[in-house]
Amino acid sequence: MDFDQGQFNFDAKGSEDGFRKWREELDAKKREFESRWGVILSRRVRVTLRDHAKPLSGILEWIADPKKKLDGPPIFRLRGLEFTPADIESIERDETAGLGNGP
Repeated sequence: MDFDQGQFNFDAKGSEDGFRKWREELDAKKREFESRWGVILSRRVRVTLRDHAKPLSGILEWIADPKKKLDGPPIFRLRGLEFTPADIESIERDETAGLGNGP
């Protein structure tokens, strides 16, 4: 699932209720996914990976393969490097983004 897309709820009443409910459901699914896999999506992060010399900074991308079953671990990409949650030693929001201090 792409947390920027999702599926719209056309059954909700009112002019904006459907959109609001759709956004709330999509945000809840995103928080559940992040919690389950210990990641932060849609924000600039700093990730330390096993067997990788330096931490990577950027926006973590979830590579969703529609042919792959969703019960296995997801694959992520950051700065061209693909990895699974098992490869992550630490992840944190990169608070230096936009301050001229980060890579």
